[in-house]
Formats: sequence, C-alpha cells, structure tokens
Amino acid sequence: MFFFVLWILLLGFLLLVYLGFPLWSQVRPSPEVDPVEARMQALFLERERSYSALVDLDEDYETGKLSQADYQALREQLLQETAGVLAQIETSGMASVEDEIKKYRQTKQSRS
Repeated sequence: MFFFVLWILLLGFLLLVYLGFPLWSQVRPSPEVDPVEARMQALFLERERSYSALVDLDEDYETGKLSQADYQALREQLLQETAGVLAQIETSGMASVEDEIKKYRQTKQSRS
C-alpha cells in the first residue's frame, strides 16, 4: 500500500512539473509586427465596418426607422467616411510598395 501511494505521488509530481513547465519557462518574445501591415489591417477592418454601417443604415431606412432627411444626412456622412478610408488604403498601399522597392534596392546594394 505504501508503494502504491508513493507511486501515485511521484506520478502526480511529474505531471505537475510537465504541465507547469510552460508557465515557468522563459517568456518568448512576441513576433515582430510590421507597422505597415498592421496599419493596412486596421484600414481593412475600418472599411468593413463602414460597409456594414451602410448596409445597416439602408435596412433601417427600408424598415421605416429613419426619415428621408435623416437617411440622406447619415448616408452622406458614412459615404464620406468610407471614401476617406478607401483613400487611405490606396495611399498606404502605394507607400508600402515604394517602401518595399527601397528595401529591395538597399538589400541588393548591400549584397554587392
């Protein structure tokens, strides 16, 4: 009986060490986040939110929750915001392409 209890305790301890090892191990550094990529993801998310808001606005108008004047004013505001986000996406995309070209040239020059 004594050896059985000792065996259970030993297995329990080993299991505790095995499961607790990731908690006690060194903290791994988080992967580097490319600021251009993060900005583009944020802009894409904002674009989707704008599209969703426009769809919701159209549904509210069709169900009679909004008057014609309110609908027109809110739709115009949302369209302007969406256009601004799309313009940022286009300019960010162009800037990131230019940045990639510069990085490629620098890499190529450093290898030569």
